[in-house]
Amino acid sequence: MLIRKLLPDERPDFAVHLKGLAPADRRFRFAHGTVSDDWIDTYVGGIDADDLILGVFDGQRLVGAAHVAFTDAVAEVGVSVDPTHRSAGIGAELFKRAIRWARNRGALRLYTLCLADNRAMIRLAGKLGMEVHRDSGTAEAYLALDPPDLLTVADEMSSGLDTIMTDWTDAWRACHRALLPGGKI
Repeated sequence: MLIRKLLPDERPDFAVHLKGLAPADRRFRFAHGTVSDDWIDTYVGGIDADDLILGVFDGQRLVGAAHVAFTDAVAEVGVSVDPTHRSAGIGAELFKRAIRWARNRGALRLYTLCLADNRAMIRLAGKLGMEVHRDSGTAEAYLALDPPDLLTVADEMSSGLDTIMTDWTDAWRACHRALLPGGKI
């Protein structure tokens, strides 16, 4: 599976991914009672150009995503994973990359909000060392972030290069198939 930053013109794909979630999964993802398709369109349309949307692809299909938004020195993250791809560590990997991205941009804290009955997210937050506070049906989790260092910057750069190489290889194979139908690579 490929994990990479979504480009601005791929935001409709992010909306399709979110709309593909069942009502209960939408409730967990947004910590909100009812989340309609129109609500998702408004949410995706309001994402700031400087925010990060990471996507996890199984082939060409977006099966997981993380949205990281900044407010002052706090980065807020929301994660969603297609039900057919859960329990494979995708959510944890998205969170780890969101943490690294936020650190590299100077965030002092990472924040996520979920419903108090979202045991999977609360368990993941605990595994990542986040401090979880429950109140009135919701749970807020915070993680103090260290400043960026050479390792976090290099790690982000290398994962970006890996994505570029994967995309380039896929494009090269497509060209090869177009020029030499039936030829093996």
